[in-house]
Amino acid sequence: MSEAAYRALQEDANKHNISLNTIANQILLAYAEYDRHLKKHGMLKISHPAFASIINAATDEAILEAGKSAGTGVFPGLMLSATGELSTSGILDWLKRLGTYSNIADYSEVSHGGKVSVTLTHDFGPKGSLFLAGYLDSLFRLVGKQIKVMQLKDSITFEV
Repeated sequence: MSEAAYRALQEDANKHNISLNTIANQILLAYAEYDRHLKKHGMLKISHPAFASIINAATDEAILEAGKSAGTGVFPGLMLSATGELSTSGILDWLKRLGTYSNIADYSEVSHGGKVSVTLTHDFGPKGSLFLAGYLDSLFRLVGKQIKVMQLKDSITFEV
């Protein structure tokens, strides 16, 4: 490991009051579970303000279409390489990874009556909810499942 990398890791470990081993493991896990799959499929990371600017400049129709396109474009191959299956559980696993590593939305789920209720909370406003609703609609259609998405200003919720 280079001296510069070591110093940066040590600085962050001290800042967050965790061991160097813990921070190194978190970085390696982020790479293993998320980043390497993005690279394989030509995905890129974008800053929060840039994404917010893009969706706020677009029409609702364009945002919905972009969300649907994001879910059907490279997604099947991305999900297969990341989770090993094109299924409802694979989609949920991928959404958990998005929540953990992408900073697009926080993932939470609650099980009740044999179903799982998932909420994705974000801070992109109503257009962010519209984008995510289109994204989810296209994802679940890939596995033959139609879901009903409840959109709020700063979150979306669906049940599977």
